[in-house]
Amino acid sequence: MAENMDAKIVIIGCGIAGIAAAQRLIESGFTNVRILEATGRSGGRIKSSRLGNAVIEIGAAFIHGPSEKNPVFCLARDYDLLDLKALTPENQAVDVDEYPPLVPNWFTSSGQKMSPETVEPALELFHELVGNTPQSKTHKKRSWPSVGDFIKSEVRRRTAKRWKNKDKASRRLLLGAISTMMKEECCSSATHSMEELDLVGFSMYQSIKGVDCTFPRFAFPVHMHTCETSKGCHQSEGGTVFGFTLQSLLIQDV
Repeated sequence: MAENMDAKIVIIGCGIAGIAAAQRLIESGFTNVRILEATGRSGGRIKSSRLGNAVIEIGAAFIHGPSEKNPVFCLARDYDLLDLKALTPENQAVDVDEYPPLVPNWFTSSGQKMSPETVEPALELFHELVGNTPQSKTHKKRSWPSVGDFIKSEVRRRTAKRWKNKDKASRRLLLGAISTMMKEECCSSATHSMEELDLVGFSMYQSIKGVDCTFPRFAFPVHMHTCETSKGCHQSEGGTVFGFTLQSLLIQDV
């Protein structure tokens, strides 16, 4: 391997995965590493911005499953980006099973606040379906092409029995809550639509222990500590080229 340390290596995409790959290569002794990025900025889906005096997260906003098994958590911890509570063994040992202990606030389209008890039947059904998503290979007689198709099909089937005694307005409100949960699940699964998610892959997903935590000083430093801005970068019609040094991952002219 030693004679190949001068090999020219190109990484596509300057998001956290591309930057981490470059960091691993540099630490392993490779000296000629470049990242090609289609946009004029690094960070990928990690992007912080300002709205007035507040910092808002346009991309990544929290660490899901903050424990020793999560490399993003370890990176944020090593650069002192988390509060003390997130670092406690007790916080890392909690198994929230994908649903952190949050206090929900539900409102109708007219602005009326609903009680958690009113929405509970919808949440119970939705979590039941998401937590028991079948693998498509084991359901040949009733095949669903995606997670979204499975959930929508089962919602129609199960609500016809469970909510048959509820009035039309209540059923409509509960179905609206399920629709909202579908949108929230799209955010969690990083997809535009649940119809884009494959049943087999989704059912194999495993959660990591730990209560989700946010970044007190916003998320962008996670990427910046891995790739610190120096003199800039070279931009061309095809995008941006980021170069790295042995000492630290610095964006330099190439």
